[in-house]
Amino acid sequence: SIEVDVFLLKSDLYVGHNWLQLRKNNTIEKLYLDPLWKLFNENKGFIYQNNIPLYLLVDIKTTAGATHDILKVVLKKYKPMLTRVVSDSLIRGSVTIILSGNKPGLEDFKDKIDRFVFLDGRFSNINKNISNILMPIISIDWSDHFRWNGVGIMPKNEMIVLNNLVRKIHQEKKQLRFWASPDNKNSWSVLENAGVDLINTDKINEFSNYKIQN
Repeated sequence: SIEVDVFLLKSDLYVGHNWLQLRKNNTIEKLYLDPLWKLFNENKGFIYQNNIPLYLLVDIKTTAGATHDILKVVLKKYKPMLTRVVSDSLIRGSVTIILSGNKPGLEDFKDKIDRFVFLDGRFSNINKNISNILMPIISIDWSDHFRWNGVGIMPKNEMIVLNNLVRKIHQEKKQLRFWASPDNKNSWSVLENAGVDLINTDKINEFSNYKIQN
């Protein structure tokens, strides 16, 4: 999975962590969608050689509705690559777009039978019978439930909380990720062993080496 922060400026979607980082031509198309499209075509319809699908989480930093409207137009150009819903049927693609941050609300999708995007859920969405065709992932702020910082052994009471969260979300056949979780080998191991599906990290090379070694 890849997470990208997106800002709507006029009619373009720029990438950056804040307004000061936005640069000409640094759009979601140039930095993410075009390179993925190139890989998709070079690999005969897949991003990875082993056919593993990719989640592209689009963290909207500007107004939800207006940003989503522009994104819908942009994504039409990449339709063959994208997971999409057509008349309530899920068609799996190599890249699944997940809206996060200032995402549209559930009510905005009630009458949308055709779409290229899905919603990133929150803790409050658990046990609400929300379809996986709309919300395949639940993302939770680590600090809302845990104090453990990734050093030493995770306290037993917090491990119970972690295991319960994983169980509840997997019962709904959704995937779980945390943001702002500890970012070291020890924490990666704990999260992976507990069954957390997507592990957030800013240490891409170190995490890749960890996965190779494990």
